[in-house]
Amino acid sequence: MRACGSRVKTGPKKTAVAVTYFRKGGEASSKSKGSKICPEGKAWAKRTFDTYPSAYANLAASKYCKDPNYAKKSKGGKRKGRG
Repeated sequence: MRACGSRVKTGPKKTAVAVTYFRKGGEASSKSKGSKICPEGKAWAKRTFDTYPSAYANLAASKYCKDPNYAKKSKGGKRKGRG
């Protein structure tokens, strides 16, 4: 039997996870969200798309940075049929 006024613990309390973004110098910035797109991806998107700051261009630029086989032709990789 439980004592009056006691609570049942269900697990650890959830805490908010804070992401820290760094500037060029390595200092943590509290307000700056930083860029998750690599500079090569941005340059490729500016060359490829007519309007770069768009949702499609940003999506393709982030995929360019993450996927090694995405846009292989423009990365200078070896293509099929070219020996």
